[in-house]
Amino acid sequence: MTKLFPQSFELSKNSMETTLSHCNAEAIKGEIKNCPKSLEEMISFSKFALGKNRLLALASQRTKKSDFLLRKIKKYDRKKIVACHEVYLPFAAYFCHSISSTQIYAVDLVEPETRLPVSTVIAICQMDTSAWPANHVAFKILKFSPGEGEACHWMSNIDLAWIAVD
Repeated sequence: MTKLFPQSFELSKNSMETTLSHCNAEAIKGEIKNCPKSLEEMISFSKFALGKNRLLALASQRTKKSDFLLRKIKKYDRKKIVACHEVYLPFAAYFCHSISSTQIYAVDLVEPETRLPVSTVIAICQMDTSAWPANHVAFKILKFSPGEGEACHWMSNIDLAWIAVD
């Protein structure tokens, strides 16, 4: 019997398994999480997690260009944020979570030669990793253990971060 699209099926199956493991995993201490299946659910969860009705969505505007300079870094002084990452199911879904001790930054990128703006990207730093499980993928990449440092990452252009507007 010939398999139809065996590689894409395995990728989809693995992606769905990863998504379900994130959505079904126990929350880290201080984390609130949800896997909304619509924008309305995402906004509702974000309002709940942040305890506010007025929200601002932050998104990265990525460029295909790989060489750039940092022009400006804007830190948003917020106690809480909600980060929503696209996940892979046979329908649209996101993995959204709010972790205490998180910082969010907007970073403006410029073209090195002309100094013209290229894009803005969002960076998120979890400042306290002490309650994270020791087998978290971030520790493998960063080569440290829970509580030994912060874990920062860039938001992709399909992710959203939410902050409360005062």
